[in-house]
Amino acid sequence: MRILISGYLYADSFARDIAVAAERMGHQVIAVDPMRASRRFGYVGTVFSEYFLKALSSLESWWHRPLLRAAQDLQPHLILLAHCLMPPQVIGQLRKASHARTAAWFPDTLANMRRLYLLASDLDAWFFKDPYMVHLFRAKLGLNAHYLPEACDSVSHRRVKLTEADRQRYGCDLTSACSVYYYRARLLEMFADYDMKLWGNGLPFWLKSPLRACYTGHYVAELEKSKAFNAAKIVINTMHFSEIEGVNCRLFEAAGCGAFQIADWKPALPELFEPEREIVTFRSREELREKVDYYLARPEERQAIADRAYARAHREHTYEIRLRRMFDILGLSEGCGLAGGEHASEVETLAVG
Repeated sequence: MRILISGYLYADSFARDIAVAAERMGHQVIAVDPMRASRRFGYVGTVFSEYFLKALSSLESWWHRPLLRAAQDLQPHLILLAHCLMPPQVIGQLRKASHARTAAWFPDTLANMRRLYLLASDLDAWFFKDPYMVHLFRAKLGLNAHYLPEACDSVSHRRVKLTEADRQRYGCDLTSACSVYYYRARLLEMFADYDMKLWGNGLPFWLKSPLRACYTGHYVAELEKSKAFNAAKIVINTMHFSEIEGVNCRLFEAAGCGAFQIADWKPALPELFEPEREIVTFRSREELREKVDYYLARPEERQAIADRAYARAHREHTYEIRLRRMFDILGLSEGCGLAGGEHASEVETLAVG
């Protein structure tokens, strides 16, 4: 198939993981990043662009012109939106520009849907990672909404052999790769005096927390994320407070990397991994502290649980598996008119501007 994706493109981003998986499956993929030009200026550039577009909404259609051009040129079978910032009028223009099935796969929580553009758009299907959102939007809005959780990358999220230098750099008792805000900070501060390393681009300047001593200020992705997760004894997976029933991508990534993790219990989790046998869970800060101390002292139990999660993740929870499910729901055949070998060797990317 010819697939056009709109989403943020950087190492281990949701849109990039989808695009790379689709390309591995033999599809021709073009991915357009609506924020790539502004991302050259870092966090400040991205924030400025978002507020600029909010203040001058008449420019939103102009901002997405590379995506419209790509739809006209590629004539894709599927246009997939991997974010929530696409204005409904642009989606209308995309539908006029091609005969593609048009869908959105939203990778975030209900609290981060911004202007709710996805709910006002003319799409063939909506995919959400939280069952609560699926039930809500189906029952109240009549949307063709489906549950499709995130996944691990079948190639980059794997166990890796660690060198002594890797163990020195990434080794610790506790770790996570995450953004930090006060909810997460308050939950993790009880481990501030443990051997803990938190990976990410940097803490907000306004966040005052003893966790600053644990924060590396370094973003890990793909192979490096596998090293960081494997070198730690425990990956602590605290989920955003607005995750209602669903889980985050870190659940699948840590399992796919072969790490042992202790994760927030969520209603959807038991259908994805067997609690306490594949993923250890917690429901309170007291339970989290108790299980961290228990499993730090039991490496054999950690290893057995991590092994089972690793096998389950690569058997059932890869992006290739998720995409096949999406194609089935949309009525798309993976053969869709492409001759053998007629696909891009790399994911093509387009920038705004």
